[in-house]
Amino acid sequence: MGDRNKKCPAPANSTPAWMTTFGDMNSLLLTFFIAMLTSAEIEGRELRLILSAFEGQIGFLEGGSTLAPGSIPDMGFSIESLPSRDKADKLAKAVKEINMLLKPELKDKKVTIEETQKGLKLSISSDVLFGPGSAAIDYDEGREILRKIAEMIKEITEGGFSIEVIGHTDNTTIPKESSLYEKFPSNWELSTARACSVVSYFIDFGLDPGLMYAEGKAEFDSVYPNDTAEGRMYNRRIDIYITLEKMKT
Repeated sequence: MGDRNKKCPAPANSTPAWMTTFGDMNSLLLTFFIAMLTSAEIEGRELRLILSAFEGQIGFLEGGSTLAPGSIPDMGFSIESLPSRDKADKLAKAVKEINMLLKPELKDKKVTIEETQKGLKLSISSDVLFGPGSAAIDYDEGREILRKIAEMIKEITEGGFSIEVIGHTDNTTIPKESSLYEKFPSNWELSTARACSVVSYFIDFGLDPGLMYAEGKAEFDSVYPNDTAEGRMYNRRIDIYITLEKMKT
């Protein structure tokens, strides 16, 4: 009678129950992605760009930068071009070089370098470029800083980067009685003119005009409060973004 209650031992090669569920889930996921790929019209180049996001580090941008709001109705995202390994290496080398070339200016905070979601950002104090109320590049120190930056940009722009130059001011406006008021009645005109002066300098240096953007934001994108002289000094700046060009559609 005792033998009737004995349980037969499980075969040595039996599969745990959870493995069956796990395998079914993987099969469903694989089927789902195959269905997505077969129903979507993705060109070979775009597919390579998507797959490159899974190959590890791609340069100075984080993995989260591979998609941006766009026009695909169901997903709300469009594909942006990702940097190739050569392009990322070239940019990383250029960043090291510009850090060395502008070491004194970086130490004095006349120039700052930052990696942002938008791209590599170089900020230059307007006080080393322009006189008060002026949009002309008046100072040799500022021209030398722009020359070093232009040399770095020239090394990488063939790799599919675009250059966006943004002018910023503090909240001080030109007095109406000043002879400059007619030319710059508000900081919109002044900040935009300063950005255009930097772009013109880069073009004269030999950079491709088709890769350039210039805009002004007046005092409406400050980095410090404008209630101190130091805060206003930091707010008067030129931001230069080196960013990836979006794929042409």
